[in-house]
Amino acid sequence: MKLSHFVTIGIVVSILIGIVVCLGVYFFVYKKVIKPAQTRGVVNTTMETFKKAKQASADEESLNATGQDAEATILEVHDAGFTTKRYTQLILVLDVMPANGQAFQVKTTKMISQSHAFLFQPGAKLKVKYDPAHHDQIALVSSPVPASVGPKNSSQRLEELDKLKKKGLINEDEYKRKRQEILNSL
Repeated sequence: MKLSHFVTIGIVVSILIGIVVCLGVYFFVYKKVIKPAQTRGVVNTTMETFKKAKQASADEESLNATGQDAEATILEVHDAGFTTKRYTQLILVLDVMPANGQAFQVKTTKMISQSHAFLFQPGAKLKVKYDPAHHDQIALVSSPVPASVGPKNSSQRLEELDKLKKKGLINEDEYKRKRQEILNSL
């Protein structure tokens, strides 16, 4: 073999060793420095949120025992951006109407069961308890009842009846009988 072949092989081996060393340093720095720092950030944020939620739950239990009763109407609902398997965090703006007192608005953040989150819509009403000394402390006592649920007035019922007849879902006799029932209930 010629000397030039040994030199070429030496250069190739040196380049390969350099690549392996660079990759080793990269993976060491990534696995030992960068990745743990990222994980710590996520874990710390999650733990802080969990501790706040646990404290809020304890505060809510206390309010349920000692708070004043009121009815609230949901004015605004916003997703707070934190969700677990079972719960989602919502920011609620409520118009609170105490039984004996002045109405007030409050903005509160609550962990809501994902199976009930769809009920939290503007206009829905729910029972709450509040601390008279600190109106921003609110405990939800009941699930919201959507504003659209409730007795329909006679004109709404007659309009709905007309739509059913026009679509052919009820016949003329059924239409007349139900229309008379609605008119008799006035």
